[in-house]
Amino acid sequence: MTAKARGRKASRKGRKTGDAKPAGATKSAKLNVPRSQAMLQEVLELTERVPVDLHEDAIVHAYVTSFGRLFPERLFCVRLFSSEDGSLSTVYANGRLHPARRQLRQLSDAAFKQHRISAEVASKNNLPIVRQYQPMFQQGASGFDVPLLDGDELLGLVSVEYPASVSPPREDAALLVPLVLWLASTLKNARSHRRSIYLRDYLGKLIDHANAPIMVMGRRGEVRLANRAFLALLSYQRDEILGREWMSFLPEAEQQHLWPIYINALRGDPTTNVEAQLPRRDGSFARVAVNAASILGPDGDVEGVIYIYRDVTELRELEQQIIHAEKLATLGQLAAGVVHELNNPLTSICVYSDYLLKKGQSANAATADLEKLRRISVSAERMLKFTRDLVAYARPPSERPTAFPIAEVVDQAVVFCAHVIEECGATVQRKYQPDAPRVYGVKAQLVQVLVNLITNACQAMPHGAGQIQFEARSQGDSRLLLRVVDNGRGIPAEHLKQVFEPFFTTKSEGEGTGLGLSIVRNIIEQHRGEISVQSEVGRGTSFEISLACQVAAPVVEP
Repeated sequence: MTAKARGRKASRKGRKTGDAKPAGATKSAKLNVPRSQAMLQEVLELTERVPVDLHEDAIVHAYVTSFGRLFPERLFCVRLFSSEDGSLSTVYANGRLHPARRQLRQLSDAAFKQHRISAEVASKNNLPIVRQYQPMFQQGASGFDVPLLDGDELLGLVSVEYPASVSPPREDAALLVPLVLWLASTLKNARSHRRSIYLRDYLGKLIDHANAPIMVMGRRGEVRLANRAFLALLSYQRDEILGREWMSFLPEAEQQHLWPIYINALRGDPTTNVEAQLPRRDGSFARVAVNAASILGPDGDVEGVIYIYRDVTELRELEQQIIHAEKLATLGQLAAGVVHELNNPLTSICVYSDYLLKKGQSANAATADLEKLRRISVSAERMLKFTRDLVAYARPPSERPTAFPIAEVVDQAVVFCAHVIEECGATVQRKYQPDAPRVYGVKAQLVQVLVNLITNACQAMPHGAGQIQFEARSQGDSRLLLRVVDNGRGIPAEHLKQVFEPFFTTKSEGEGTGLGLSIVRNIIEQHRGEISVQSEVGRGTSFEISLACQVAAPVVEP
């Protein structure tokens, strides 16, 4: 190469480098536009990275990161609004925002027209329309905005901006708007998923914490759902019945009774208030009123049957107790009539036997004959006294409160319970303080208290080795303490706080109503008294009753 040629080459090289204008002197730099293949690849990767259960912040971060890779040197700002009150909930930007415009809620007229938003939708979402787009970024000079919509609901706004030093490519809006709409679709799906999860959990908690027992059966008869009340009613654990065929838990008679209800519900025919018996885990049964209805799936097909039960066990037991009480009342009226009819002949027997006894004694009759007459007289007097006491016991409301020795109450109760005491072979001991004060109250009602306590004690004591002890002593200046102690099997500690509750009983079904001790407590409280119990399993039970002794003590008659 000649020297002249080398000079021309150097001159051209100098014009390319040394004579170039500085970077800031250009009017506007050109921005690269991504190719369709790169955009497609990014969208596919974005779909994989953003599952529907991702939080909104993470979704926005993933999308803006992809926007930045596809469209470098652009400024992106995504603002999301709360679906509850429309307040700003999320702001994500890749640059510094104008502090005063961060909360700005408006849409440019160009975006309003491009996305065909109606004036009603804009008004409903409190979205003012402005003539020109106002940049959100401090270094932003121009740009455009895109609304994120879910039907008529505004999810948020996306701002795309450019610094003053760059020239916005014409293709940006056409390429970015579909991606932004894809973001809106993802956010819509995420919110719908979150709402469905919330509703599912909310309804699940409502059902699980409902007071009514609820159970759901599938089309194959399997248990799909059982709430806490249902499990508590039958004493099962959830994992013991979920997924299992419910009818297999029922006896054959109940299966035949409940299968038609299930079949009718699958056909769309509901059932209301049909009574049935459900087996508990311990072998007993709970009486329930069954309400059944079909559950429809998204396509309108029957997917299962929901059962809502109403526990009527106590109601039916109470009805039986009322019927039994009515029978006892009728029997009592009959007994009162019988007693009244017996009084006259018993009085005659007493009078004539006493007359014959005295006549035989004056005539020096045989000793054996006199002893027979004496036994007749004593037995007749005993029967007559028993019938009179029975009539008085059967009519307690007519008796007025009086003062009387506690020994009279104990003796009368022991007489009434003589057959019970004799059957269990128990012995009765009495320990009274010599100067024990007289109690004030309705004697027949206090006799009823001791009859209940004696009966319970006899049922809990070993046959032939039982002991019942009554102890009475003064308690302060104006009260008397009566203790009733037995050597029976005792009451478990966990039951001591419940023994005075109505319908609570540890006896087998049919052996007790659970009302005896509740009535005892009510009578004692009506006498302004107190009752407490101490017990030890295997050693016996002790009831302590504190009663008023002053004549002026008020008593509320039942």
